[in-house]
Amino acid sequence: MADAAIHLNVLTQEGLVIEDQAVSVVAPGGRGYVGFLRNHAPLVTTVKPGKLTWRRPSGETKTARLGSGLLEIQRNTLTILTDAFTPTEAAAHE
Repeated sequence: MADAAIHLNVLTQEGLVIEDQAVSVVAPGGRGYVGFLRNHAPLVTTVKPGKLTWRRPSGETKTARLGSGLLEIQRNTLTILTDAFTPTEAAAHE
């Protein structure tokens, strides 16, 4: 199922903090939360502080807190540049 995934990369000033595969991603965009699935149209938007949620191909849901930054998605690669990143313990299987 990895070929049906989005490549998720999160970078801070310290470098790459997340490199993962996701079947869906929800991020805190500048005008509200925005969701992404495979083959999303190319987009660049701001990121406001909030919760990043992604579902891995295994069904596991991961979350993290983001600071301000930028998000870009193109060709099934979603990259977030942020000034703060804190992983959270919340994970669920469905």
